[in-house]
Amino acid sequence: MSKIVNLIKTGEGKTLEFKRQLPAGNGLAKSVIAFSNMAGGLILVGVEDGSGTVAGLTDEQIFSYPDRIANIISDSCYPAIIPEIFTEHVNGKTVLGIRIHPGTLKPYYLKNQDKISGTYIRVGATNKPADNEMVRELERQRLNISFDEEPDYTQTGAALEMDRLNQDFFRFTGESLTEQKILSLKLLSGERGNFVPTLGGLLIGGRENPLEYARIKCARFKGNDTREFIDSKEFNGPLYEQVEKTMAFARVYIPKAGVVQDIQRIDTDAVPLEALREAVVNAVVHRDYSISGADIKFAMFDNRIEITSPGALPKSLVIEDIVSGRSEIRNRVIARFFRQINFIEQWGTGIGKIISLCRDCGLKPPEFVESGLFFKVVVHSEPAETISSQKSSQKSSQKSSQKSSQKSSQKMVELLSRNNRITIKELAGELGVSDRTVKKHIKVLKDNGRLVRVGPDRGGYWKIIDSGPDQAKE
Repeated sequence: MSKIVNLIKTGEGKTLEFKRQLPAGNGLAKSVIAFSNMAGGLILVGVEDGSGTVAGLTDEQIFSYPDRIANIISDSCYPAIIPEIFTEHVNGKTVLGIRIHPGTLKPYYLKNQDKISGTYIRVGATNKPADNEMVRELERQRLNISFDEEPDYTQTGAALEMDRLNQDFFRFTGESLTEQKILSLKLLSGERGNFVPTLGGLLIGGRENPLEYARIKCARFKGNDTREFIDSKEFNGPLYEQVEKTMAFARVYIPKAGVVQDIQRIDTDAVPLEALREAVVNAVVHRDYSISGADIKFAMFDNRIEITSPGALPKSLVIEDIVSGRSEIRNRVIARFFRQINFIEQWGTGIGKIISLCRDCGLKPPEFVESGLFFKVVVHSEPAETISSQKSSQKSSQKSSQKSSQKSSQKMVELLSRNNRITIKELAGELGVSDRTVKKHIKVLKDNGRLVRVGPDRGGYWKIIDSGPDQAKE
């Protein structure tokens, strides 16, 4: 099975888009621009949008489309984007592939519009106009500058609360925070004694939080949904302090699980706090601070804990990459400081550590979800065997339901063989089910080639093709 076939099965997403044929207007150019501004991607022409059904292209389209595509991209996109265009045979049909690589001259935008209105980004499986903040973020990516490295020229070095920062740094490391270290960590930026704080420096040690939304909102909900609060807290201030306060909140509500060793009962946390800490640190270090108005959410339910942070996975990363240990540092100042104070042990190991800690505690594996411009970690508090038992019970119930359905279908065949002009309402009465259920069984029998309708609904009759045991597909 070809790689393209496997890709089509995964469906459209952040790096894959389907087109039945070349779209009119700026449709293709917007997709090309969105992929160039983000992680790159592949456009498959000849595949139905949404469904992924391979329709294929005609010989005339296969020969004419490449030149049309190249011209559209050249005439509509700026700066220049060079696509890879190729054909691929899928299920006996030919589709056209347009591969777009992540651009190095971001932001890319439509030539017939200005930079702000003509820039598009890829969010999930859709292309969306970029706002002013996203355009600035794309410009930073072109210059290879992270958001938190930007100097704040409206402030002076006095904006950092150095006494508290020194005390906390010593508490974490046993070392003093020297002027040289402050500069190497890029908490301050400048030269010849004219220093100003970076955004990262203000988020870590500022007297005031420079971003009102750079906070963590914690909540303990009753049950497994968000309808009713038990408690909620909101934490601002230095980022490392937000992590500590969030963990203090978690400790209040994490239940204890009793384990008997020898003859002594030992109470342990039902959910490994260290795994939660890794998830919170990961959220603080890797969130996208350029997305204004969005904060980190730490939500506790009876059966799980969710940590949601603003920002999709950076660059071309996908879930499989981060699980295998690959990492891209979005916020260099914050990441460097957290590494210095030992909140981060080793680059790229956080996700793997969360997985192993949950496994060691016998919990269901954690989930990692990328949804639009947000990333979520779900740590389950239910034991893996409970989940397995539930699935087994559900599967048993499904099998039981299927057997019952097969018996009803077989009974229907017997009734139809005795009276091939029986009505749906009469069948429902004989079987003790609704008209809708009868229609469902009839559809299954038809789909499996066991039953056909001869003539119209009124005046026609049923013809049994196969009267044996029902072999309906699962």
